[in-house]
Amino acid sequence: MAVSATLRTTSVEVQAGGAARCHVLVRNNSAVVDQFVFAVRGDVRDWTEVKPARVNLMPHQEITVELTFSPPRSPEVLAGEHAFALQVSSREDPGGSVVQEGAVLVEPFTEVDAAIVPVTSSSRRRGRHTIAIDNKGNHPHGVEVTAADPDSKLTFKIRPHAPRLEPGTATFVRVLARPKRYFWKGQNRHLPFQVTVIVPSAAPIEVDGGLDQGPLIPQRFFWLFSILLAILLALVVIVTALLRQRPVSIAGPSPTFTPTPTPTPSTTRRATTTTPPTTTAPRTTPSGGTGGVTRRPGTGGTGGDGDGGDGGGQVNNTTFTIRAQAFPGVGGGPQLFAYVVPDGPRHRVTSVVLRNPSADVGEVRVRHGDRVIATVDLADVDRDGSDALVLGPDRSPLVAPGEQVILAVTCRNARDACTPFGTFTAALVR
Repeated sequence: MAVSATLRTTSVEVQAGGAARCHVLVRNNSAVVDQFVFAVRGDVRDWTEVKPARVNLMPHQEITVELTFSPPRSPEVLAGEHAFALQVSSREDPGGSVVQEGAVLVEPFTEVDAAIVPVTSSSRRRGRHTIAIDNKGNHPHGVEVTAADPDSKLTFKIRPHAPRLEPGTATFVRVLARPKRYFWKGQNRHLPFQVTVIVPSAAPIEVDGGLDQGPLIPQRFFWLFSILLAILLALVVIVTALLRQRPVSIAGPSPTFTPTPTPTPSTTRRATTTTPPTTTAPRTTPSGGTGGVTRRPGTGGTGGDGDGGDGGGQVNNTTFTIRAQAFPGVGGGPQLFAYVVPDGPRHRVTSVVLRNPSADVGEVRVRHGDRVIATVDLADVDRDGSDALVLGPDRSPLVAPGEQVILAVTCRNARDACTPFGTFTAALVR
């Protein structure tokens, strides 16, 4: 061979962050001047320096090459043995290159950091914390985690209690701090504690934390309770006020029914009544007149004609009123407000006086059961009811006890309810 190399020591010990050296004796065995290049192979080459890197040797001349190993103090270079090789290459005889092998033993070092998150927790029953433990050393090892508070007011639960740390990694430990006593109300109480990480062959690490213990009943509960109580009282007042008002149902308010005696040439009979008297509508049209619905001015007084116009029978006029309160935007058709005919003789409805005191917009239908007697636009109804709907013989219904006379109201107001009402005049039929 053109070259020979001798490694004076095959094993070198070095501390992380320090430096160690070894030497290699290189000899030119050829008969010519040759140039030799030195290179380190293996995972140590990033932190190994060769001096000199190349050299020219005369025939049979020797030189000592120095290798300096400087591993960094970090978990990237693990503790333990790292193999290496020194390659000596000849320029004149490339095939005659030689390799010398050895090992570098990196000594272990321990470095641990710990932090707690959150430093202070807030809870009524238990505080939850996480301890982050970083192994910045170059070898794996275990640690032990303990916790204590100076006033002995807390109990602790730690998981895991003795974790194993791998180099260059972070390990998380859960710490649950629970107070020994609870309280119902008052200000928060701060309970400090300390977590200790016991590291082998190193000083223990102490981390301070704390628990802000709150009352079992939070302060905002009293504010919410006061607000809810005020809302409840307001609802009670509103419901009480509504219940004191006159009830309004789909059947409308209770109508009044007033019999009015009609004088006759021979005698005067007193009609049977069920309610106090109110106003009376205009006289009925003669039975021989034209059919249909007609309007006649005036609201009329008492009085009546004979049934058929011959004066042979007696007719008593009675009145009743149906008041409506229909709300806009209610689906399902018109809203119904009914008067139920009481027990007694039959009556024939002869006229209706409609009134629209609020100038509502919509439509009113006068019905006898399912039969529509008349349909009126509320815009055509006066506020004071100066016009009367006079029902002709073909439209005037004969109502019996238990039957209904209905105002079917369709309200088209923008917001307020429609409040029309009708005063009906009915003649007693004998």
